[in-house]
Amino acid sequence: MKKVSIKNHLSTLFILFILASGSLIHAQDMPGESFTITSKYMEGDREIQIALPKGYNEWTEYDVQYMLDPKWNMKLRKSLLDFMHNNTMAPRIILVGVVSPDRTSDMTPSKLNNLPTSGNSENFIDFIGKEVMPFVESKYKTSGRNTFAGHSFGGLCVMHALLRSPEYFDSYLVGDPSFWYDNQLLVKLAKEKLPNVGGKTLFIGARKGGPYKGMGIDSMEAALKEHAPDNLDWKIVAYEDETHNSVIYKLNYDGIKFISQDHRNSSIRFVPNQGEVIPGIPLSIFMMQPYEKLRYTLDGSEPDFNSEFMKDSVSISKPTTFKVKIPLKRDNTRPAISGEFVEGKKLKGIKKGKKYLAGLHYTYYEGDFKKLPDFDTLNSLKTGVVTKGFELQSFPKKTSFASVFKGYFEAKTSGYHYFALTSDDGLKFYIHDKLMINNDWRHAAFEQKSTVVYLEKGLHPIRYEYFQFDGGAEINLYYKAPGEKPGRLGFNRFWYKL
Repeated sequence: MKKVSIKNHLSTLFILFILASGSLIHAQDMPGESFTITSKYMEGDREIQIALPKGYNEWTEYDVQYMLDPKWNMKLRKSLLDFMHNNTMAPRIILVGVVSPDRTSDMTPSKLNNLPTSGNSENFIDFIGKEVMPFVESKYKTSGRNTFAGHSFGGLCVMHALLRSPEYFDSYLVGDPSFWYDNQLLVKLAKEKLPNVGGKTLFIGARKGGPYKGMGIDSMEAALKEHAPDNLDWKIVAYEDETHNSVIYKLNYDGIKFISQDHRNSSIRFVPNQGEVIPGIPLSIFMMQPYEKLRYTLDGSEPDFNSEFMKDSVSISKPTTFKVKIPLKRDNTRPAISGEFVEGKKLKGIKKGKKYLAGLHYTYYEGDFKKLPDFDTLNSLKTGVVTKGFELQSFPKKTSFASVFKGYFEAKTSGYHYFALTSDDGLKFYIHDKLMINNDWRHAAFEQKSTVVYLEKGLHPIRYEYFQFDGGAEINLYYKAPGEKPGRLGFNRFWYKL
């Protein structure tokens, strides 16, 4: 009787399962646009599918995620990326699907006799890194931060790319990978190559129980614990009561969230985000929302794991470059959010007399403005006074206009005064003819900008310059004065001179 190897028999069963499981996932209509690349590495034409994020433009840089098996799950991944961006969990991402006419050939690292086309993943990885990526980067505005994602044999290929060619990608999303392949070839390779892949981000999603061991993920976890460098930011999550296909939903959500941790730094906000400080007089910088693991510096250096933890606020009493971020072990992260606080002077106020009335003077202009113009070169069409109850909709036109508001702000006590604003479209704020907040150009009123200045008691000359291109017209002003709660800046604090 011929002896049968139990190990080989189990491998054959896994191969049959992996090949069959693909047929259980129905092909979907892929979002985006299809392109054909003539490949030297693949010796023929290959198809890729590119889906741009909503609102794509040429002046913003975008992260890119390269995914395998797009005919199966690109639609799912695109909707998930959109959802996570809308909930500030991930940046806007260009999604590139790399189509494989023979995934067994493209995604496996070695030749197996029972898989005649297997073993071409090295060429496939180079095709993506040396042909697909340059194509995408020449066609679109990219940030240089790239993710590679795949499931099953695709996950095997993604892990192979990390170990073989870590220069191509920054992050790796590995879904229920076939690490059992060829007697756990990649586990053996990992023990040799892992020390050389520092600075990268790796997320592996799997299933609990028998599949965790059967897929070889327990062996890869052991290799990572023993051989991964300290600056490899890696995580493995195993899910209960899931199949090889159903686990895709959970692991992609968790994987994108883990990979996008750095995106949280772009949403960090503090008040004021720049301004003037008087040496020797403490000034407070306030966080707008709490973050765990947030660290800061006051010397202009990038915060790291040795920097001080940031709490609700921090006090400075001299010119400072303030930087704050959540440090991560990985490389190629976004820079810290920073604010520049320069040396200022105590600005003297003017005594309010009988010739000062509540409100602001305004001058009104019309034109096809894309940014704030040089108002000295324009002829105004209307002048007047704005008082309580004034709205921008009161102007003759709803779009394509600009206005300058002049007058005085009343400081009721001496001390640091905080000013903040949002606008749709551009707005500049001046105190004593000095530009304090620049919120120019076309945009919605979604990002708040702020400043701080030391005002002595009395009236202080201020000026707002505003333009509206199209869409909604909006100016929102806020302030915090000594001894007062933060709030909206109303016309009861503005004055003009007769």
